[in-house]
Amino acid sequence: MQNEPRFTLVSPSAGFTARVMTRIAEHERAQARRRALIGSALLVVVAGALLALVGAQIVVWLTAFAERPEVLELVVSALAAALFWLGAFAGALWIAVGTILANIGEVTMLVYALGVLTLTMVWLRVATGSPTLSLTT
Repeated sequence: MQNEPRFTLVSPSAGFTARVMTRIAEHERAQARRRALIGSALLVVVAGALLALVGAQIVVWLTAFAERPEVLELVVSALAAALFWLGAFAGALWIAVGTILANIGEVTMLVYALGVLTLTMVWLRVATGSPTLSLTT
């Protein structure tokens, strides 16, 4: 060790840290752009595939309706029956809600509203998994 020359500490040149940080930031921006481009391309491909599948299904339905017009009549009658029952259910629900509102007081309504608000907040907490319930989550 005595024959070895003395070592000198070499320090980086001026601005080295700034240049390295700039290159890291540029690299991260390039990765973010690349991820955004890949995500956009994937989104466009999936949207195109779904559009093609929906278009193919519509073509199948149109050819089925063109070949057998009675199918269209059956579909319309089924939709009419479904709309009838939906209207009947909505009417019954309207009557039930009107009856409940007519027979409860303001305090009871406030308690029910607070219960719904509490259940909504609990559901939001469970659904988001967020430890805080703020407007940003």
